Amino acid sequence: MNINVEHNPNCQATIHVHASREEMAKQEDRVATQYAAQMKLPGYRPGKVPKAVVMKKHGPAIVNEAQREIANVALQQTIKSEGLEILNVLNVKDQAVHDTDGSFTFAIEVSLTPRFDLPEYKAIPVKLPRIEVNDADIDHDLLHLRERYTSYTDVERAAGNGDCAVLSFTGSVDGQPTAEAFPDVPVHLSKVEDQWFLLDSEEDFLPGFYAGLQGVQKGDERTLKIELPEDYAFEGLRGKTVELAVTCSGVKEKQMPELDAEFLKKIGGEEMTEETLRGEVKEAIRRRREQARDTSLGNQIIAHLFEKVQFDIPEEVVNRAAQKHTNDIAARALRQGMTNEQLMEHQDEILNTAMTQARQNVKVSFILEEIAKKEKVQVTEQQLSAVLANMASRSGKPVKKFISEAQRDGTVRAVADDLLMQNTLQLLKDSAAIEETDPEAEHCDTHNPAPAQA
Repeated sequence: MNINVEHNPNCQATIHVHASREEMAKQEDRVATQYAAQMKLPGYRPGKVPKAVVMKKHGPAIVNEAQREIANVALQQTIKSEGLEILNVLNVKDQAVHDTDGSFTFAIEVSLTPRFDLPEYKAIPVKLPRIEVNDADIDHDLLHLRERYTSYTDVERAAGNGDCAVLSFTGSVDGQPTAEAFPDVPVHLSKVEDQWFLLDSEEDFLPGFYAGLQGVQKGDERTLKIELPEDYAFEGLRGKTVELAVTCSGVKEKQMPELDAEFLKKIGGEEMTEETLRGEVKEAIRRRREQARDTSLGNQIIAHLFEKVQFDIPEEVVNRAAQKHTNDIAARALRQGMTNEQLMEHQDEILNTAMTQARQNVKVSFILEEIAKKEKVQVTEQQLSAVLANMASRSGKPVKKFISEAQRDGTVRAVADDLLMQNTLQLLKDSAAIEETDPEAEHCDTHNPAPAQA
């Protein structure tokens, strides 16, 4: 068998194969023997059907099977002789049986594992903030804890800063209801009924909306003229003025509980004291910052590896990863309230983000695989069993049944691969050269959205 390997860009290769008529005849004879052993024909004992009869009845199928097996043999010989690490067989093409000599030629397109020299991966330099928790940090988290127990009480007065106004309104543009002028207009620009609006928001719900509600009280009716900017999200209303006919059906005063004995008992029982609560909050902050520090450590190591070595990566692997990232981003956006229309508006941005992330993840995974081989990193049975048991519990299936299904559909292999990457990354984390920096301010969401009506 004559085999020639043509190396192509993007970690691909084409294996050109020429099998002689004698090699094909030998392979066809072997396949025909297998068919004969299984055939049952009247007049012949089982397994004793002559090959000539077998070929007459199943000739085309036998030839096709022989060609497939020749391709497998060629592939294995190429792997052994050329030292190729094949990721996937992409295509078998250009099959031809030549009339002149009966030989069989074809080409196998494959994707290859990238080859590269590992960068220095021990003592990767990283900068991480020191973990410190002071009284101001604890007070900040206690404030947010109290805010979660905020209540709202009806008041018979004009709304002030920090109050909630219960509003209903309809929108119009040039005297025509916005819902008629623009059937697909966002609902908050067409009609809203008895929705709560917190009047101390740092960002306007709509430009000038809160300013127009200063001093509003129960029973008030106001018309607000909202001038929408040229870059407004809904294209049809860019640069237009929307009139909102607003009715206030109530004002509610925000009441945040004090950090007193009653509140402590409510959240922690009879034994809870302020000292105990502050200790628990301090520990929670420390754990949160340790987790953020560990995440930053991993991200810096990944960025370092990504930048330190350059090599081609298989495009079909990147494309599969990008598709998964795209699906994940879209699913997360829908869970957070984004509409399908808004997803389509950001389609190009989502695809670009997914492709960038996929390219980095695929490249780094190849690097981590090589490090795992060099350092002989392993996944223990205990690790794998623990993860699979947890997955089985979440699925509601018995562990044995779940694992049996997971072995068949490739889940076990995927989980083992993920654990290998995690173990390898942990190896790099443990050896990193860490330079500690001053503590960083946490990025907290200080915007308080309007509460949902009970």
